[in-house]
Amino acid sequence: MQKKLTGKAMFLFCLGDFSRAIFNGLTATYLMYLFIPAENSSLPVLLPYGALTFAVIRGIGVIFDALIDPFIASRSDNCKSRLGARIPFLRFAAIPMGVFALLMVFMPVHAQSWINAVWLLVMLLLFNLSSSLFLVPYYALMAELVTDTKRRVFFSTINTLLFVIGSAVIYITPIIKNALVANGYSELVAWRAAFLVFGILGALTAFISSFSVKEEDYVVREQSYTPLLSSLRATFRYRDFTVLLIGYMLMWIAFSFFNSTLMYYVTMLLGLSDNYAVIVMAAAMAVGVATYPLVNFLASRVGKKVLLLFACTAYVLIYTGIFFSAVFVRAFGAAATGILIGVLIGFPISITNIIPVAAFADLAQYDTIQTGQNRQAMFVASRNLLQQLSQAVVLFIVPIVITGSVADGVAYYGGVRRTALIAAGFILGALLCYVFYRDKRITTAINQYNERQHRGNEERT
Repeated sequence: MQKKLTGKAMFLFCLGDFSRAIFNGLTATYLMYLFIPAENSSLPVLLPYGALTFAVIRGIGVIFDALIDPFIASRSDNCKSRLGARIPFLRFAAIPMGVFALLMVFMPVHAQSWINAVWLLVMLLLFNLSSSLFLVPYYALMAELVTDTKRRVFFSTINTLLFVIGSAVIYITPIIKNALVANGYSELVAWRAAFLVFGILGALTAFISSFSVKEEDYVVREQSYTPLLSSLRATFRYRDFTVLLIGYMLMWIAFSFFNSTLMYYVTMLLGLSDNYAVIVMAAAMAVGVATYPLVNFLASRVGKKVLLLFACTAYVLIYTGIFFSAVFVRAFGAAATGILIGVLIGFPISITNIIPVAAFADLAQYDTIQTGQNRQAMFVASRNLLQQLSQAVVLFIVPIVITGSVADGVAYYGGVRRTALIAAGFILGALLCYVFYRDKRITTAINQYNERQHRGNEERT
């Protein structure tokens, strides 16, 4: 008989998302800030044709990540290791993630050089490979460990809490960097030291997560083989999965614009020091964590779809407000405007961190019920495929938008401001997609199946 996952096991397993938050902050936020320095930064420009070269490298990395995910998913879904179908991948990839994230910022040449460009590309590809080897099986296993739809939202909440804590921790990076600079270190050396600290922390927490559960205690797996392309095609046949996926993809395009330029919003639109980004995110995370119980309560009462629609509406208004931030700065001051952004965005962040993960897990379980085949990892990979391909375009566009030139390596005010309006447009598109998602139909089918399984177990005992 399958064991029920305890709260302690949930927490330890979800350290994998703490790790994801650490590496996401390093690679999505600070990497671009390091390679495309702001106007007032002392960082050297290390890449020829600055923004263009960085954009191409990031785009190649994301496309590689997207293309490798289905292959990893197929290998995981069909894995017959004695440790399970997911755990071997997690244990293999945990430490390499930290190593390659760190090596990205240890460029061989301390000036503009194509050697740096090649180094960054190779280290980024190796990081993306190890990250995919960890995250695709990780999210597949997360969907398998808890099958009750209401308890799954709670599991997703713990997962999100650890991600938010990780995001809060990674946002002290500028404080570490500034403290080292104040003690006489160069800005480049200070950034490298911060990457070293968090690279070790991210690898360690991923490693702990990989040993937190015994897969066979919680997952009953029917051994079967489904070819990669057949599994991928079957995944996209579900109408609700496609609707949810497109909405999720558009939402993450907007988040990519926002997350990649957050440091620029603080330093250029608000005119504050980069340390203030910690305060803005602290306000957002405090409100987000405080509203987790409310998200769980509302999800059980009104469903996941209503919450997603509300969150997207709030994002549109907030991103539009950032575009017109000069008006609010004149009215309330820069510091108050930054805190206001953090407070207002906290609740939508808690919704979009918790609900989509649970919704995708519902769809994967629904597929297993309908077909009898477990393709959890392929659902994760299919989601990542479109998400990553879309972000490849975004990561190519963002550096050019914020610099206004394919060759310039310095961000400017008008370009940074424009990213907020673009993000608002994509979130509006996500909102329109979520209107067509049939959440109650999926959860009703799963609940009815779970009830039949429970009655069958009682009769056998």
